[in-house]
Amino acid sequence: MMPSFRALMLLALCTGLAGCGTPPRPVNVREFPLTGEILSIKPDKSEVRIKHDDVKGFMEAMTMWFNIKEPRLLDGLAPGDLVKATLVVTDEESYLSSLQKTGSRPAGEPPPATPPPEEGLRTGDLVPGITLTDESGQALSLSAYRGAFTLITFIYTRCPLPDYCPRMNAYFGAIQRAVKAQPALGRHVRLLSISFDPDYDTPARLKAKAREAGADPALWHFVTGPRERVDAFGATFGLSVLREGPKGQDITHNLRTALIDRDGKLVKTYNGNDWSPDQVVGDLQALVK
Repeated sequence: MMPSFRALMLLALCTGLAGCGTPPRPVNVREFPLTGEILSIKPDKSEVRIKHDDVKGFMEAMTMWFNIKEPRLLDGLAPGDLVKATLVVTDEESYLSSLQKTGSRPAGEPPPATPPPEEGLRTGDLVPGITLTDESGQALSLSAYRGAFTLITFIYTRCPLPDYCPRMNAYFGAIQRAVKAQPALGRHVRLLSISFDPDYDTPARLKAKAREAGADPALWHFVTGPRERVDAFGATFGLSVLREGPKGQDITHNLRTALIDRDGKLVKTYNGNDWSPDQVVGDLQALVK
């Protein structure tokens, strides 16, 4: 039977619209002008560390790493160069789409301090104990999680870039959903998000962030503690936190997530944001089995 004219027209319309299924979710894209000084560039030119001025309408002046999608943007640039750039921020990532030299650091002016070298525990090492304060203002000791597999990460609630702390929160949300869907995991897994910004991240702010992230208090807590204590604990996993400004409010940090076994020993460290919730769930399933 020959298809009807109406059917052919419908097929053509669907093809022209690249399919009749659900349209792709629109991506929220924002662009901000950024100025500052280059402090360091990764050898593969995938990231650049910039001490930047206030980004109006987005974030305060601070020092941080920015993603570079086009390595050629860094051609001819070096630490000490003053630059202007365009910061692109979407719902899921951020990167610099333009970068131009405008000058150089004045002669004789010392470069800003650099973070301490990364170091951490080795697989099988006993993780040191620590007692922190959770989103309800209650003391929470890591030792209370003995007997469970514990996944910890380090964040701060006012982190502005979506591919840093907000991505860790999203990843933990995905892991929590997977764990709750599998009773064999839910009975044995706990999640802990540790803030290294205690002056700002009060229990009330942590509770608001936990609510926003959809954290189930039976599985996932947001906690913090004295800055020196949290910094020392994080350093055992290779966490590096650099604070600048009169009150240390300008924070530069890397990302570290760690999996701890039932006996309090380190199973695995996940560096940066180059891992997936599925990968962690797979590691948890293997451990529980």
